[in-house]
Amino acid sequence: MAHWSHKKHDKESWNYFVNELDYDILLFQESYPNMEILDKNKLVWNEIGDNRPWGSGIYSKKYKIRELNFNNSFFGAVTASEITISDDLALIVISLYGLFEKIGNVIYATPNLHRILSDLTGILQSRGTKHRVIIGGDYNVSVQIDLDPNYPDNDNKLVFDRLENFGLVNCYDNYYSDFVQTHRHSRSEKPWQNDYFFISKKLSNYLVNCEVIVDESIVKYSDHNPVLIELEI
Repeated sequence: MAHWSHKKHDKESWNYFVNELDYDILLFQESYPNMEILDKNKLVWNEIGDNRPWGSGIYSKKYKIRELNFNNSFFGAVTASEITISDDLALIVISLYGLFEKIGNVIYATPNLHRILSDLTGILQSRGTKHRVIIGGDYNVSVQIDLDPNYPDNDNKLVFDRLENFGLVNCYDNYYSDFVQTHRHSRSEKPWQNDYFFISKKLSNYLVNCEVIVDESIVKYSDHNPVLIELEI
């Protein structure tokens, strides 16, 4: 939601995301919750802190939600919850933001993403949780970077390989044959895709839609487009 650059539209954007989008569970990043609009009992959110008073969160109007704690070295960039869908199913939902760091003169997200995935290993590999995971958000990486000779970073694909190695499925695979734009960069006209949903292979059997939402409101409220996935469970 790019709170740091779009906060003048804070109330409008939260009204849009909460009241106009049709969803059961909302994952959001670079955000500061507006508690005039949100119900705190249906929200899990953490601030990154320091010079970032915004963070990642999960909101569910429909289902019972509780925060899922783990050995998290990137508090606020990553927030996890367990959401009870029925007596037989509680989803593990992870809202992820690829936190940048500067190494030399280059800014990377990939090193921190690998560290985040290491922190999440217990959840992604444990027999009790690995079959019911949804991990979505602004990863700040794209294989498009690896394919572009103008960028020195060429290890983005390793992040996606690692996610697949955990047995997770890219929700875009059966719905888009090529990259689809999810981010409008102020200094680049390239149609960047750096927002993703990966879900457990078992859950992928119930995936019936993956769609990047494009409308006039989005351009005003954020530099990213919402991604909607639909599971029939």
